[in-house]
Amino acid sequence: MFGNPAPGLGTRVETRTLRQLGLRSPMQLRGLADLQGILFGIRSDEVVTGAKLTLQGATSPALIPELSQIAVTMNEQFVGTLTPDRARPAFGPVEFGINHVFFADSNRLNFRFSGRYAVECNDPLSGLLWSTISDLSTLQLTLERLPLARDLARLPEPFFDPRLLREPLVLPVVMAEGAGNDAVRASLVASSWFAVQADYRGSIFPVSSVVPARGNAIVIATGSDSVPGLALPRMEGPTLAILPNPNDANALLLLVGGRSGAEAAVAAQVLATAKEGLSGETATVAVNELPARQPYDAPRWIRNDRPVRFGELVDPTELQSYGYAPGPVSVPFRTAPDLYTARERNLPVDVRFRVPPGPILDLAVSRLDAALNDVYLKSFPLREGEPGWPWNWLYRAVGGAERSEGQVGLPPYLVFGLNELQFRFDLRPLHRGDCVSVPGDIRSSIDPDSTIDLSAAYRFTELPNLAYFVGSGFPYTKMADLSATAVVLPDRASPLEVSAALNLVGRMAAITGYPATRVEVARPGGLEAVANRDLLVVGALPRQPALAALLRDGPITVEGNRITVALPDALQSFRNIFLSDDRRLDRERLTATLGGAAGEGSGMLIGFQSPLNSDRSVVALTGSTPQAMEAMVGALRDPEQQPRIQGDVASLVNGRIDSFKVSRNYGVGSLPITLLPQRYLTTRPDLMLGLLVLAALAIAVPLYWTLRRRAIRRLRIRA
Repeated sequence: MFGNPAPGLGTRVETRTLRQLGLRSPMQLRGLADLQGILFGIRSDEVVTGAKLTLQGATSPALIPELSQIAVTMNEQFVGTLTPDRARPAFGPVEFGINHVFFADSNRLNFRFSGRYAVECNDPLSGLLWSTISDLSTLQLTLERLPLARDLARLPEPFFDPRLLREPLVLPVVMAEGAGNDAVRASLVASSWFAVQADYRGSIFPVSSVVPARGNAIVIATGSDSVPGLALPRMEGPTLAILPNPNDANALLLLVGGRSGAEAAVAAQVLATAKEGLSGETATVAVNELPARQPYDAPRWIRNDRPVRFGELVDPTELQSYGYAPGPVSVPFRTAPDLYTARERNLPVDVRFRVPPGPILDLAVSRLDAALNDVYLKSFPLREGEPGWPWNWLYRAVGGAERSEGQVGLPPYLVFGLNELQFRFDLRPLHRGDCVSVPGDIRSSIDPDSTIDLSAAYRFTELPNLAYFVGSGFPYTKMADLSATAVVLPDRASPLEVSAALNLVGRMAAITGYPATRVEVARPGGLEAVANRDLLVVGALPRQPALAALLRDGPITVEGNRITVALPDALQSFRNIFLSDDRRLDRERLTATLGGAAGEGSGMLIGFQSPLNSDRSVVALTGSTPQAMEAMVGALRDPEQQPRIQGDVASLVNGRIDSFKVSRNYGVGSLPITLLPQRYLTTRPDLMLGLLVLAALAIAVPLYWTLRRRAIRRLRIRA
């Protein structure tokens, strides 16, 4: 994407590689995959005045130059063509000028491959038909800034621009040092709303007490003189306003304030839930009552009380495929990971799909493959062989030949917070290698009436499990507005600690699609007031006394500025003779990690059952220093580091994540009585062993006495 303009410059030149624009690897153009493209956006406050495309790649040396080419278009407007050279298969760099009038807010750069290795009778599946566009090819744009309009009706722009499809939102938050609970809550609500807008892009909210030297920012104000160096408008109540940044003429500030922290929180709530009624540069707003949310009703989560149509999850146009070997059709869906089924029964997905009728495809080898999160599930035959006349005519007359269907099961253990159901058509033309023309632009589709049904699953799981927290924010996101969550900060939280809290809450809001309008903020001295909530504890070890209080009865304790781990006692060691001793081994590993020199600069994520309420959970983000804690927050955003965060303790040392399981699990949710034996027997092998012993005794003892009496009776008869 083309964002983050330099301050004070009316015109700038920006260059991006195709990889930076979203291409994951070199673009592979084939005979049956001849059209591919890249989607990118231009900021709303900029306009393109010049563009240059520089391409490099390779083409098959078997192609006939006079009959082969790669056509390049920008928003369906012709840019140029690449002609293969048999003597030099690799090409580039080749430059193309692009007319600036071709660009819009959202743009698509397309490449269409047309190739022939013989004058006649080309096989579209032949390996000789290929070309490659390097992901290191570049697009250079000359951009000119436009004047900024200060209007609340344009929110979330210019603070967040939805046209930047792949750039994370970086939006500083300005608030006074030592801000109270209400002011911090206002920052949580406001930033979480922007995180919802950013969605999959991610969001980062640096916190400072001064206005940034460049760029846009949010200002949390609790009085007219609460932000040094910034002239604030007179506030008669909860106020939202757009102000110029005194340090950057091309940037704006969003004021979320009031005469007190409570009024600032009201202004943040109106921003997050009633933005549609705002206009002008300044608005004094009033509190709006919000209806109570229900568990698992997050706007971005799939419903679990009925079958859900694919058409409710994605636009029907995204279920279309073009060509014989198109890319996968993806149906993303989100849910909480606490799905529980009897004996791990699969969750049903009814798939309906359409493929071209008539003698076009080789049905014997063509298929539709289904996968969940890149794990193969099943292949569907496109259609059984057609019956003879007149049954085939009758079948088509009633519409039976237009749509095929099948069912695939989703294993509950493969369903995470963010999921992607993938379908890939593998179509083979009926005529290959002979001189019969093969239709080129064929279409296939997944029917929007296909359904996913999670209604057979119960809501129950065992915690602590940091993988659930990282992937879906569970258990906090069970309530979309975080009405069952409290953020616990140090008494005088540093900017890094407040920023970490904003980033964590923003991440959860992006997962649910709803701002954290009912989250509470607490300090170490006020834990009892939030005992009935799940706690998110944020703070470096030397600065967060709440950690020592909450961890005092567990295997992990805080002593001064260090974390110590208790090794198993004699009874546990005796029990481990018969059962797994993984927890003991993990405790020893964790002790070694914390005891080394690297432990002095480690960030940690700890999950455990709340000692204040056995039905609640605690996740603590901490570290030996605020910088180490900030590094752990960065690891949560790293797709390569996320899968390594598991168990109940995750430690980040020298850029490496290590996970441990040191405490017992506890159940969250409810199950019917009929499933309780399954739950306990599958997780407690010692209990199962005891039941087997009791069952054996229950059979053996009566049988022993029965046989003994019969033996005595037989001896008496003989006597």
